[in-house]
Amino acid sequence: MDSTPDIARLPGEGSPFWIQSPLDIRQQFKLLCKRGERIRLWYGPGESIVSLVLDITQSGEMVLDGGPDARSNQRLLTAHAVVMHGNVDGVDLKCTLGPMRETVHDGLTAFTCALPKRLHRLQRREYHRVSIPVGLAVKCEIPQSIKPADTLHAPRQAVHLIDISLGGVAFEETPGSSLTLSMGMVLPNCRLQLDDMGVVNVDMEIRYLSDIHTRSGQVRRKVGCMFKRLSAGGENLIQRFINRLDLDRKTPTPDA
Repeated sequence: MDSTPDIARLPGEGSPFWIQSPLDIRQQFKLLCKRGERIRLWYGPGESIVSLVLDITQSGEMVLDGGPDARSNQRLLTAHAVVMHGNVDGVDLKCTLGPMRETVHDGLTAFTCALPKRLHRLQRREYHRVSIPVGLAVKCEIPQSIKPADTLHAPRQAVHLIDISLGGVAFEETPGSSLTLSMGMVLPNCRLQLDDMGVVNVDMEIRYLSDIHTRSGQVRRKVGCMFKRLSAGGENLIQRFINRLDLDRKTPTPDA
């Protein structure tokens, strides 16, 4: 009987959450490295070590922290395939890594290997998310520049808001924008106009980017952002706005 725990098993080929873009995969591992998030490397049934992503090289490889046990490290090096499981901001990441090679990082034992060709990325929603109905006076404005010298007074550009939760928003990238958006980018001093209820000023961090294919054949880009340093007043206003949207949906429309 296979004793491999479910957490160490890769999802099936039919899962819609596999990503294969080298840029997107690199960005996910850079986030793991930047945040210092612990990952687990499974090298056999029920056998694993806890590690860290120490560095992402320009050549497309990464450096991983070695474990304290020399025997486990050696088994990792000789494993046919290593399954990695990590988590950053509620997003589960899984992939196969290898072959592993031993190296030294800051004088300590480490491993190096190529970035994977594909990565399973499953975002677990922690907040109730609602779509923005047509017709409401709802606006989302982001800065046209994120240079430190410009953040306080930079002009803002309006983007089409798709949905909102207490954790963040999703919006549609404006075609021809002068601001190139990327994973992990922080958008300072954004402005949310929530119909007639008020305005929320907040910093937002880009957490995912995905393409939207329209019926007309156009391809637009959806940008998912997480709120950073949301004030208590801003959180309260967003929650009341979400409650109102939920109530409006549940209220039957009177017959004409």
